[in-house]
Amino acid sequence: MQKRTVVIRRFTLAPLAQWGFIAGALAACFPALVCSWLFFTLARNLRALLMSWRDVGFEILGQRLSFNLLEMLKLESIMQTLTGVAGLGLLGIVLLALVFALGLGVFSALVMLLLGAFYNTTGRLQVEVEPVEDNASML
Repeated sequence: MQKRTVVIRRFTLAPLAQWGFIAGALAACFPALVCSWLFFTLARNLRALLMSWRDVGFEILGQRLSFNLLEMLKLESIMQTLTGVAGLGLLGIVLLALVFALGLGVFSALVMLLLGAFYNTTGRLQVEVEPVEDNASML
């Protein structure tokens, strides 16, 4: 069998970007789901912590002195934001994971596009190929 040397002069950029987007988004699905779950768990726990600060107090001579620590530290807006985020629940986790996965897909597509453009302007890949016999004639 005769071997031939083939030079790849350029890559078509659109399929490279497509492949990069799909590979990046698929590779990011599980990590994005874990990260969004952690984010919503942290938001829920932080909200519970801040809720416990609403009625803080101590006793002096049999009298309870209580005050609202959220109001004193001006954290009401953060509390409202955390309440809204925690209220999204499972839908929020899935949506945030989807946004993360799509973002990494776009980033991967951009990286593949730039690598392809760089190769097209600078590189020449030399490959040695040989013809393959038909499988039907081998049986």
